[in-house]
Amino acid sequence: MDNKAKVAVLLNLVFVLILLIWPLITAPKFQVILDKKTVPLGGTLRIEAHLPGTPASTKVTVVNVQLNRTMYTKDLGPTKDISLDLKIDEDKYRIGLYAVRVSALIGNSIVEEEALFHVFGGGPIELSLQVDNPNITAFLNETSEKQYAEVSTKIKAEVTMGGRPVKGAKLLVVSLDRNTTVTDVVYTDDNGEASIEWKANATENKTYTVVVQAIKPGHPISSATAEISVRVERRS
Repeated sequence: MDNKAKVAVLLNLVFVLILLIWPLITAPKFQVILDKKTVPLGGTLRIEAHLPGTPASTKVTVVNVQLNRTMYTKDLGPTKDISLDLKIDEDKYRIGLYAVRVSALIGNSIVEEEALFHVFGGGPIELSLQVDNPNITAFLNETSEKQYAEVSTKIKAEVTMGGRPVKGAKLLVVSLDRNTTVTDVVYTDDNGEASIEWKANATENKTYTVVVQAIKPGHPISSATAEISVRVERRS
């Protein structure tokens, strides 16, 4: 067999050897197990892993893949078996793709594996409105230079989801009538509540309408209307 043939045979043997051992080289050293691949906003993700050997330290990190931003990290110490619940907090997470990365120091080497999951929109939110004084009587002095009556009231807004308060919902407020002013943007507090101030310069009996939209990223927009009835009594 000439030298060229020997080289060809040797190369073929090397190629076959690579094919045989490559799966062993690239195979995961351990597996990160997630109880689901898609999680709604406000939901919970179960993370589990069983590490080989005895790690000197172990860490779990959750990364927003699109933004390359670390959302969560936890050092677990020399833990071999990992089992924890990750809360997909609505004030922290957004819709998109995330990676759970588990890394461990075993011997003098760091081993790392990951698993992917998607966050999708949460359920619908509910908006309710309550007017402090829905029926207002205003008195207008016909001899006065100001030919309108100034009236005002407050509207209490409450945003919930499944009966629980929704914090940080953005409320866009519009008064549909002329000669009125209203707090146009407010945010709900820890109790899911917000206060809206409404004012009008009334000249006649009229029912005023206020429209409110509740916006929370990842949820459908919720809308509600409030009506305020004003009766104007003229006095000379």
